[in-house]
Amino acid sequence: MKIAKEGLVFILPAILLAAVLLAIGWWPAGLLFSLFAAAFIFFFRNPKRTIPGGEHLIVSPADGKVLKIDTLPSHPDIPGPATRICIFLSLFDVHLTRAPLSGTVARVDYHPGKFFPAYRDEASDLNESNSLFIRGDRIDIALKQIVGVAARRIKCFVRSGERISRGRIIGLMYFGSRVEVTFPPGVTIRAGIGQKVRAGESVIAEVNP
Repeated sequence: MKIAKEGLVFILPAILLAAVLLAIGWWPAGLLFSLFAAAFIFFFRNPKRTIPGGEHLIVSPADGKVLKIDTLPSHPDIPGPATRICIFLSLFDVHLTRAPLSGTVARVDYHPGKFFPAYRDEASDLNESNSLFIRGDRIDIALKQIVGVAARRIKCFVRSGERISRGRIIGLMYFGSRVEVTFPPGVTIRAGIGQKVRAGESVIAEVNP
């Protein structure tokens, strides 16, 4: 299994400290940092994903649990009524974000903010976040990465004007967070509240013919 290179800044120091402490006989501290290293390796894992065929299918942008599915009367980038799917990522989920569909990144906007627990409703509007507006080959969508109490950093791997393919890794959030994807009319939702989804593999919506 691959490891996201962004995790090396956490993994390598923990391994080094564990090796030094164990070498000098400080076993409790050495074992503690060994556990830290193992935890960081687990968190920053990058498992291989099999992207389903069919460009009309929209895949989950994140691993986690579907927290909420609601209808928005309006959205700055999406014609209403728009449908929003909110996915909560626990510390045990893979935190790499993937593109739900193929298209072009029209805009990337970073928003500073607070750090409420990512599962709370106010986190959507008040927490630090990164928003992407993607012009898809069939529809346009809005994607929002939101950090929570433990997560304090967002990495975005794509830029405005860049072409992306469905299932491609486009970002990373650190230590527990939330992802929201908003669709225009003309989409059938395939996900359900409470469902566990996997980034790049789980189909969460389908573009109507």
